[in-house]
Amino acid sequence: MSAPKEKPTPETSRPRLIWERADGSQEMFPLLTSPMTVGRDETADIRVDEALVSRAHARIERRGDRYVVVDLGSTNLTRVNGEVVLERELHHGDEVRFARAKCRFLVEGGADPLAGGV
Repeated sequence: MSAPKEKPTPETSRPRLIWERADGSQEMFPLLTSPMTVGRDETADIRVDEALVSRAHARIERRGDRYVVVDLGSTNLTRVNGEVVLERELHHGDEVRFARAKCRFLVEGGADPLAGGV
């Protein structure tokens, strides 16, 4: 018999990007609108304040029921699961790096692989 699943909260029941900071802390960004810009600039929808992240580094777009990351010509590149990309469809659990900033893409209804499948 499997253990009961935790009840999803509004924050964890929608697609989101989790920034995993170097100090071990995390910041969650629910993907509420489309497109959402990712960058160091204070006006970015998803503000990743790390030195090597460009002011306007990338954009996350919803296309139907899918999400796509698009690099905006950043100096220090965007990577998905270690591969440099200009544009890539995102899947649950993908590691997305904006320069050295490590993020994780999680989708509604999917277990968080970092939380041991919860």
